[in-house]
Amino acid sequence: MSKKIHSTSKIVLIGDARVGKTSLVRRFVTNMFDPSYQITLGTTIMKKEVEYLNNLVTLAIWDVGGQDVFKKVRSKYYFGSKGALAVCDASNMTTYENLKSWVESFIEVVGVKPIIFLANKCDLAELQVTEEDMKKIVEDHTNAEFLFTSAKNGTNAEVAFTNLVRLIIQEEDVI
Repeated sequence: MSKKIHSTSKIVLIGDARVGKTSLVRRFVTNMFDPSYQITLGTTIMKKEVEYLNNLVTLAIWDVGGQDVFKKVRSKYYFGSKGALAVCDASNMTTYENLKSWVESFIEVVGVKPIIFLANKCDLAELQVTEEDMKKIVEDHTNAEFLFTSAKNGTNAEVAFTNLVRLIIQEEDVI
């Protein structure tokens, strides 16, 4: 059976600064983890091909800076996105609570699109965000799921991106 090739799908990673968005992208694209923190200035773009069933999807992954200084320009980075990974730090409840405004700003620009909510840093000992919290935030959205991830040890990093591709393909097949 020949592969069905999709054009490049743009996705964005959204969430507060220091939740591990850049580390998740790096883990997914290069299978590496760098413990040093590096601020994302505006946005960083990386690409990787993902195969799902008979589909080959080239992801253009836009890692959007989470610092407040970028708030006025970040919505411009959302245009054309087919989905999002909304990331919080599982050890910091404030970053979870802020996901609502991140997702609202994303939806204002692109409409309702697939979203995978990620509670990152699940490898840490004292987690504040629970499975119940994640279930609650997903309930408010169509075509959404959640995962606990760790960019450090790789837990669910690849699964997060693959699941988003699956949701995007399913949405395109419905249209």
